[in-house]
Amino acid sequence: MASSTAVLVSGASFAGLATAYWLNRLGYRVTIVEVAKGLRRGGTPVDIEGETIDILARMGLADAVRAKALPPRHFAFKDVDDFTLGTVGVDSDEASPGRYEIHRDDLLDILFGAVADGVELQFGRSIDRLEEGQGAVSVTFDDGERRDFALVFGCDGNRSNTRKLIFGESDQFTYFMGGYFFLKVVAQTGLLSANVSEVFSVPGRMAMLNGYDDRTDIGFGFRTEGEIDYDYRDRAQQRRLIQERFDGLGWKVPAMLASVADDDDFYFDRINQIRMPSWSHGRVTLVGDAGYCVSPLAGFGGSMAIIGAGRLAAALDHYPGDHAAAFRHYEDGLRPFVEEVQERATSNGMSMMCPADEAELAERNQKIAAGDMGF
Repeated sequence: MASSTAVLVSGASFAGLATAYWLNRLGYRVTIVEVAKGLRRGGTPVDIEGETIDILARMGLADAVRAKALPPRHFAFKDVDDFTLGTVGVDSDEASPGRYEIHRDDLLDILFGAVADGVELQFGRSIDRLEEGQGAVSVTFDDGERRDFALVFGCDGNRSNTRKLIFGESDQFTYFMGGYFFLKVVAQTGLLSANVSEVFSVPGRMAMLNGYDDRTDIGFGFRTEGEIDYDYRDRAQQRRLIQERFDGLGWKVPAMLASVADDDDFYFDRINQIRMPSWSHGRVTLVGDAGYCVSPLAGFGGSMAIIGAGRLAAALDHYPGDHAAAFRHYEDGLRPFVEEVQERATSNGMSMMCPADEAELAERNQKIAAGDMGF
């Protein structure tokens, strides 16, 4: 049997670092394994609001997040002539005290700093096998080492290895939302002002820009009737997919394509959600995208990971020594909120950002003109 306080966290992103923080605070001896050689950096900023702010405050990190908060952002929908169809955003230069936006890497560094000295952290390592016993989970790592842990927490993202090892192949839990998304962070391009986001849509395709003082996010999204066959490790193939689908499109798209050519440091994946009948099995439970990815269209993935870790910690604290009751409490309390966010992304996200056809685009533009964007 493992020590009752030895626990394993798989994944060192928001969900893993936040979960490790709370477990350490509750008195567990925490080991984190991360398959990457270091923290996974890059990506769009994270919205911090509502319950997420409360949890960060309880972690003693709210002030650090506020210190790195980005200026307020205006969101504009554009047509091919760069005419603004409608906007969403604040009317002043002061950020709302109830909502912050922070660069993903800044939040990652804040969370990492909160746990680095209190946990065992191993990069470049993954789990090869999980075997549940009555009093422990026997974990075999990719180098053959075997260790026992009282509990295991899968915080390893949308393509979770932990989920696959415990629950089976991921496709049975993947809800495909009918499209794919590409994102690349580049140096400041001059394509738009700082603190502005712009979206240009035609039927079945979307181009997006986020402007900052020192960088620009370049995003592309496209709709498909079914999933396409591609190798998620083949970056050249993914670049070709984007070039082929967006070649010849107007607005700022030619300059955007030129800015992302011949560079393999980008994100590309299907737009999907993870929907599971249960997030836990025995002594293993999932946190964040691994168990309940809400999709990039929700704009809430980072916050959901922090909320999930906070709710799980509260459940473990409420049921000390009874992981089964704690896991049930965690899921029963959080699942309604997760499903609400997922439904909102499904019903409104795709049609607003990437309308499927001319009729859906026209309906979307009518909503924009009327100020009824549903954000």
